[in-house]
Amino acid sequence: MAQPDAAVDSEESTTVSSEQPKRGLDLFWEGTSRKARYRYWLHFGIYVVLLGTVVWPVFSVFNRIEPYVLGLPFNMFWVTLVLVFITINSYLLYRFDEGKLLGGS
Repeated sequence: MAQPDAAVDSEESTTVSSEQPKRGLDLFWEGTSRKARYRYWLHFGIYVVLLGTVVWPVFSVFNRIEPYVLGLPFNMFWVTLVLVFITINSYLLYRFDEGKLLGGS
C-alpha cells in the first residue's frame, strides 16, 4: 500500500546534510569567538535601551507635544527616531554577521 505524500515529505525533511550542521543562534554556539559574542551582546543591549525608551516609565519623559520637530509632535518624533536607530542597528548587525562591513569579502 502506498504511503501518502505527507508521510514521504516528513521522512525526507528529517535528514540533515552532513556538510553544514545546524547550530542555532551563533551567540550560543561554542565555536563563536569572544569578539563576536561581545558584538552580539552589544547589539542586544542597544535594542534593550532603545526599546526601553518607548515604554512606560521612561517614555513619560518624552511624552510631550512641544517642541515640534520636523512638523511632528515631540513624542511622535521620538518614537520615529527610535525606530530609525533600531533599523540602523539591525542593518549593522547583519553586515557584521555577514563579514562585509569592515573589509570582509
